[in-house]
Amino acid sequence: MLLLKNKRRLLLGIFIATAFLGLFSSHKLRAPKRKYSDFHCFYLAGKRALNQENIYVLRDKEAAEFRYAPIFAVIMSGFALFNEGTADSIWFILNFSLLIISLLCIKKLVIPGRLGYKKGLFIYALTIAGVMRFILHNFDTGQSNILMISSMLIGLYYISKNRSVLGSAIFAFSVMIKYTPLIFIPYFIFKRRFKLALATIIFILIYLALPSLILGFKTNLQYLKSLVPFLTQSTIFDQMTILDPKNQSLLSFFHRIFTNCILYFHAPVMPFQSLNLKGAYINLIFVLFAALMYSLILYDRKKNYSNNPKSLYNIDYALLFICVALFNLNAWVHNFILLSMAYFMLIYYLTIVKFKDSFTSILLFFSYLLNILTIKSAMGKTLAYQLHFYSPFTVQALIAFFLLLRIKFSGTKRLIL
Repeated sequence: MLLLKNKRRLLLGIFIATAFLGLFSSHKLRAPKRKYSDFHCFYLAGKRALNQENIYVLRDKEAAEFRYAPIFAVIMSGFALFNEGTADSIWFILNFSLLIISLLCIKKLVIPGRLGYKKGLFIYALTIAGVMRFILHNFDTGQSNILMISSMLIGLYYISKNRSVLGSAIFAFSVMIKYTPLIFIPYFIFKRRFKLALATIIFILIYLALPSLILGFKTNLQYLKSLVPFLTQSTIFDQMTILDPKNQSLLSFFHRIFTNCILYFHAPVMPFQSLNLKGAYINLIFVLFAALMYSLILYDRKKNYSNNPKSLYNIDYALLFICVALFNLNAWVHNFILLSMAYFMLIYYLTIVKFKDSFTSILLFFSYLLNILTIKSAMGKTLAYQLHFYSPFTVQALIAFFLLLRIKFSGTKRLIL
């Protein structure tokens, strides 16, 4: 038995090493030609932080706008000590390692006990298949989503082990990368986990203050004073950005279906563009729909969190991860790696019921199709471009959200422990 276990570990190690070498080699061939994509934004912010220059540049001509907290720029200043090619390699290795840790944390959160080798391999394979496109996009562009999701998952893992201070410290760091994990704090408060919410807020404030130790109080204060006005004036709210088919946020979903997207070549006719709704009304629809989604996460008709907390909290966490993706006003493709926990839980649930829940199986399969059938190589560049206007990843995320809600309210919570 021990020999078989060691053999399986060896094969898994070989597979992971092969996957790393293949992905790393492919990335290094393309990254310099693409000027290191999104990683260049982080690298440039790190260089500017080293020189105590302005890191929040509107319509930045050298890179994409840096919309992150000052501490992230300070961390990237360490990468800026190397040439960009070397820094990009270190960033790739870090993200690959954090991805493995994130997948392990999902399993430990959802299934604290042992999971059979074959069953575990099956669940992981289908989970990764559902988000593989998003994983590859993060690696290709050098994005920060893997760092964010790993901070969230590791933090939640330690919180589940009753190490709330350490867990909240790690989780709070994710807010320094993107603001959307903040939606967990009202959830903690509503569930009467006041100490956890307070600890998370305190660590957020600590992270905001920490760059003063390196940059100096005056420079860090100037960065913090610039951050919010910069975000409100940046391209995040531009009509071109909102209507861009690459933007798969919930806000963009509503704007595109109610708007004639004449700003874009080859844009299809949208379902309700004849209504010609004003932007303010569309924003209101978004806010109301988002509030409904969040309310459904907070609501539990049986009020039995005290009896079965791990099951219910994990379902809620997966739902909140989906909201973190959808509520981001600039939700590009790589953002939807946040569906990982939702897919893991749904596939685990289906293995327990032996795929006898046909409704869940069919809808989950359809969500996979939405992902696969919008790949340029599968549908052709023009058709794939047009299909993106209909927000396939937004719909994919909403399907996962609905299916998890169905499990939460159907009395099958006991199946996910």
